[in-house]
Amino acid sequence: MTDDQVKAFLMQRPGFLRDHPELLFELEIEAESADQVQGGSVVSLVEKQAALLRVKVRHQQDRVAQLLRVVEENNAIHQKLLGWIRSLLLARTQSLRVKQSVGGLAQAFSVPLVRLVTWQPELEKVFRGLEPDCQVLSALAIDHETQGRLIEMATALAHPVCLPAHSYQAGLGFIGVGARTGSQDLGINPSGSVALLPLRAGLAPKAAGLMVLASDDPGRFSQDHGIDFLVSIAELVSACLLGGALTRSVKLKRVKGDADG
Repeated sequence: MTDDQVKAFLMQRPGFLRDHPELLFELEIEAESADQVQGGSVVSLVEKQAALLRVKVRHQQDRVAQLLRVVEENNAIHQKLLGWIRSLLLARTQSLRVKQSVGGLAQAFSVPLVRLVTWQPELEKVFRGLEPDCQVLSALAIDHETQGRLIEMATALAHPVCLPAHSYQAGLGFIGVGARTGSQDLGINPSGSVALLPLRAGLAPKAAGLMVLASDDPGRFSQDHGIDFLVSIAELVSACLLGGALTRSVKLKRVKGDADG
């Protein structure tokens, strides 16, 4: 009989080995490794099955251990995110919200550099009152052509993206140009990584700002790691800063309109 015929016979008669249990011990299989047999070069069918089950169990244990590590890492990130959100909620002024959005985020998640870029006039006024070393830039201070490219690029991002630092510095280095930091670049290793987070006011299709996260670690920001937390950060900063700025802008316009009326 051929191998296929034997296989077909056993498949058609699943109770065959049950009816002839002695075959489980009489049939001998050549061992594939020394780990599967002790003191010989062949094993019984039962021993072979036990060896395969042990290998399968080890693989499952490794997989469970890996999943547990991921759960622990995600829980740690979640706790950091909650702490950062709490600091945003406790910030009573727009200046403090900007500081917590940038410096608080960098500290909570140990990000070497976090930079906030926006072209909202209301936030530009807030930026003027911040310390010189605060990583915030107003795109209103740069030339119109560069500003237009920046807004177009940010608007084209439907969600946060991660890319190598050298790609950022080659094509998006103009983000480092602003009223507060002159022409300084990010100051990170070209072999590092960067995350670009578009900021929007609500569901507005046009971006109102951009947040840049940078690290010397080339694997820190990678699309392979997923962007769920980056999406959450972008939404939180957008709601905290742009929502508040636009709300005040609407109120000022209403007051002015009432006064004119």
